Amino acid sequence: MKANASPMSVADYCLALQEKKIIVNSDYQRKDGLWTSAARSFFIESILLEYPIPKIFVYAKLDLKTRGVIKEIVDGQQRSQALTLFYENKLALSKNLETEELRGLRYNKLSEEWQTKFLSYQLPVDQFAGIPENEVREAFRRMNANNVPLNAEEQRNARYQGDFKWFINGLAEIYKESLLNIGLLSRRDVIRMVDLRLYAELVLTMEEGFITVKGAQLDRLYKKYNAGFDQADDLHEKIRFGIDFFLSHEVLHVDTILRMHVFQSVLLAIISVKYDGEFDRRADQEHPELASRVEANNYALETLIASLQEPEAYPALAEFISANSEATNTGLARATRFLYFRQAMRNFA
Repeated sequence: MKANASPMSVADYCLALQEKKIIVNSDYQRKDGLWTSAARSFFIESILLEYPIPKIFVYAKLDLKTRGVIKEIVDGQQRSQALTLFYENKLALSKNLETEELRGLRYNKLSEEWQTKFLSYQLPVDQFAGIPENEVREAFRRMNANNVPLNAEEQRNARYQGDFKWFINGLAEIYKESLLNIGLLSRRDVIRMVDLRLYAELVLTMEEGFITVKGAQLDRLYKKYNAGFDQADDLHEKIRFGIDFFLSHEVLHVDTILRMHVFQSVLLAIISVKYDGEFDRRADQEHPELASRVEANNYALETLIASLQEPEAYPALAEFISANSEATNTGLARATRFLYFRQAMRNFA
């Protein structure tokens, strides 16, 4: 069975929705309201920036009452709802969008150039026609059954549609190219959303300290801030400062630092030196002997980097080297990395 490509402009598609020539069939679709305003904003921004979007599938069937053809949405209800709300000036774009000139605007406040981009965007619509409805249901079932299994980050990104999810996605969008360029991320990492865990763990640490991070804690964080994330502006400033500082100092762009768990520790150290957060004080309180020893030794950043490059030459830094080895996501290892890097960054800064 084949679905035929029937692309439509946003203008034509939204008009057809208003005129009930395209309708939702609840047999295929989930309930309304699953997308938050932040999720809708991100989708509309993607349209305005002319990024490709997933296909919308419709089923064309004869309506005996009107004697005309009605198209039922098989897959794409949330996207269709977002398009309609923006088209009808009922949706204001998020003030946290990456594209500054679009922040907070409704359709009628866009420039003519942006309005033209929105209305003329060609939606990738595939249409089923001339087949029994039970075959359409089977096609829909197969479309959903054939998806590649999602990793933990992809599952969280699909499950939660609230403010925290879009805060994390916003950071990822801002820095993905920069982190690709320095070699921290691979293209596959970006596709599989590995960087989202980095930002979520940063927030978790700044809130709860240097705990052993497991998936359940990240799930709890997404759930806690799904309905609202008041700390967004404060954390956005701090995390962006940390990453921008790192990117601007090439001495940090070495292989031993460009590993996700080490990079995260360096970022937290940079943020700590600038802002002196609660997570900083908790590290000192929970590991007083370690903190005192690190401060007394006062190793320079160059020495720490050298010890990771040639560990056998720095026996005195064995605990630091061990804490930076693979599979070291325990609370103690994370605190150890942080305390050493924080002391080094105090001197570096």
